[in-house]
Amino acid sequence: MASIGMAFLLLYMAVFMSSLVSEYAAFLSFILLLLILGVIFAKFEESEISSKEVALIGILAAITAASRIPFAALPNIKPCTFLIIVTGLVFGVLAGAMVGSMTAFVSNMFFGQGPWTAWEMVAWAMVGMIAGHLGQRMKEITVKDVVLLGIILGMAYNTLMDFSSWITFYKADPDLFIPTFVAGLPFGALHIFGNVIFALVLGGPTIKIFQRFRQRIRVTYGHREPQVVRSD
Repeated sequence: MASIGMAFLLLYMAVFMSSLVSEYAAFLSFILLLLILGVIFAKFEESEISSKEVALIGILAAITAASRIPFAALPNIKPCTFLIIVTGLVFGVLAGAMVGSMTAFVSNMFFGQGPWTAWEMVAWAMVGMIAGHLGQRMKEITVKDVVLLGIILGMAYNTLMDFSSWITFYKADPDLFIPTFVAGLPFGALHIFGNVIFALVLGGPTIKIFQRFRQRIRVTYGHREPQVVRSD
């Protein structure tokens, strides 16, 4: 997991350095974001996973990206974060990171690529990685877990994306730091609201379906027994 730790270190550097060197904030942060994604993809390349697991990760990324399109008319209410969280909880850190990063890249082929794409890739990869770490330590996954993570990781995602707006569009102007985050609060609240609703409505069935797929391809996490979902 050293490579994953390096990814988070680079993310911290992107945030810290951008706040110090405002003139080159967007450029520096973009370079560091590419390094973060490089670490994640290199870790995936080095991993000893089966072709079935690779195919499953590709399918999950495609489904998660496609799930964003039907909700295009709704401001920031999308099932993507919810699905990435469940992916991480059930399939682990690497799957969560890959599905998270690819969701942003693939879905933005429809919504439009831009400087925000790299930030979205890293932010959703972070969501998947954290969910994966937590999932490996859970004896069972409940809908309550998904709801709680939808709130907490939704806030983390919102914060990182607001920071990206401050760097990319406002050139890290200190006078616009707080206004940028305040302006993003309603949009971020809708994101969290959507996470909670999707978790409450679809959480139980989604976890069960993902667990069945995991058992079919025999994805293992040490000596941990298959998790059992509860509806409470």
